[in-house]
Amino acid sequence: MRINTPPFFLSLIVLLCACKHDIINNSTLTNADPTIIVTPPINGGSNSTPGVSDTVCFNTDVLPLYVSYCGSSGCHDVNSHRSGVILTDYTHIMNGIRAKQSSNSNYYTIIGNGMPPRTSPQLTAANIATLKKWIDQGALNTQCTNVCDTTVFTYAGAVQNIIANNCGGCHGSKPGSANVYLGDYASAKSYITANTTLFNNAINWTSTSAAMNMPQSGKMVACKITQIQKWIKAGYPQ
Repeated sequence: MRINTPPFFLSLIVLLCACKHDIINNSTLTNADPTIIVTPPINGGSNSTPGVSDTVCFNTDVLPLYVSYCGSSGCHDVNSHRSGVILTDYTHIMNGIRAKQSSNSNYYTIIGNGMPPRTSPQLTAANIATLKKWIDQGALNTQCTNVCDTTVFTYAGAVQNIIANNCGGCHGSKPGSANVYLGDYASAKSYITANTTLFNNAINWTSTSAAMNMPQSGKMVACKITQIQKWIKAGYPQ
């Protein structure tokens, strides 16, 4: 966009990946029906139950990684589908995943061996461990609605991981797409402080343009949005 569009939102439609992979199309025997998991809050309320499910949630833990690091515009999104690969939804991702067989899942084993490209932000060891755990648990289409403790909202305790998992593929290494870098505390605080309203609209998916909403994998679950907004309102506690 040309009319004073903030760099953060331009980054949502910028080419991120210069990917070159062989076409991968593994057959799988996995139930595509969503498994709904509602994890009770950790603290507060008479109906609370201590503890959080150990199940990896596809919608909150897995899909954002594939979309952010590989499924952006110009690479493995629906429109570009470089090398015939799409990594923006469960059905397409499962073309390269074998449930309970991470070592035989091409969309897992290729990570660090060509995907993402070396010039692009890379998944962390924790990200890769999350993907492995999800596959080994059965690679289910788990759709979780409450997966975090909203009483924890410091940068180190919550916000850092939320930004890394949902935005890291675009803005996780300098200079970042459209020169927006959110990979450390000072940079994230500086950018959000200067663009608070636009940023809040983006994570709440209330922007005037769909391209401005983030993450592009879909709106984050409510508790993660709450954690970010509490962090901002509290003055960005570290």
